[in-house]
Amino acid sequence: MFRSKIRQLLKKLATVSTISLLVACSSFPAGANGTKVVVIGEDSNPRSVVRDSEIFKRVVSQLQETMNRGGYYVVDEDMLAVKLGFSFNTRRPKAELIETLMVANNTHDATVQSRLAVVFAIFPSVKELSFSKKLEVRIRGDIYDLKTLSPLASFEYKPKKAYLIPKDVSQCDAYCIEEIVGKNARTVARELGTVLTKKLKVAVSKIDGASTTSTAGSSVGALPVTYNFSMIYFSVVEAIKIKKAMMAFSDVTGFETLSVESSQRQIALTSKADIGVLEEHIIEAVMLANVNADNISLNMSGTDIELENLN
Repeated sequence: MFRSKIRQLLKKLATVSTISLLVACSSFPAGANGTKVVVIGEDSNPRSVVRDSEIFKRVVSQLQETMNRGGYYVVDEDMLAVKLGFSFNTRRPKAELIETLMVANNTHDATVQSRLAVVFAIFPSVKELSFSKKLEVRIRGDIYDLKTLSPLASFEYKPKKAYLIPKDVSQCDAYCIEEIVGKNARTVARELGTVLTKKLKVAVSKIDGASTTSTAGSSVGALPVTYNFSMIYFSVVEAIKIKKAMMAFSDVTGFETLSVESSQRQIALTSKADIGVLEEHIIEAVMLANVNADNISLNMSGTDIELENLN
């Protein structure tokens, strides 16, 4: 009898565990798009919260969690620093931060590369009142496409109501104020993250051209990317034929010669095609120029393309 009751109890527990597992699995975001986004804070403004503060860490953590829930793959800046030996120092200007992310994208480590960057700053404000202190927290920032270096959207969030804190220092010292700022900044970040997830969706649709793609493998409404295209050891006739062949592709929107030297040409190649399709275009253009495709060297990295005739 005792063993029978034990079996029944174990059976119930197994059923509860299965239901709990199913509920847990259903809580993951459906249709996660997998777009890689790096979230990075900027504190160049002396009025903003410094990067190495506890307040800053709480906000980053909350923003990352909210975007993960929204189906985005978040690249952590600490992971970048560890894997690539970067140093995200305090009070660095935004331009340096963006440049650091560009360098990360040009490495051959796919785990640290990201298409979008969310750069934000935190601005707390404590105002003296006759009976108390009023605390306000504002977070603002921008979304960038790291491939085209174009800003896609800006965002800002500030609660409608301010927070009151004791005026007397004996009741709430600097550490107490920092804790209150950190707690409320985290709440602000959670609300902001919801808005940010929606803005990211719009940004991704700009890049991917919604869900409309052409048969050539490029997005119809995608943002064009400009590449530094070097053509080495090609004759004038061959270079002209390659240019005409490249301009015939619908997803190549620009092929502008920047400089001509005795052994090479520098060209600004603008295209909506991804790098794989672009490779096919270049090889096809080489063949149309009556150049043996087996005797060329093609190197493509980031936004740099080098095409060399080995003949």
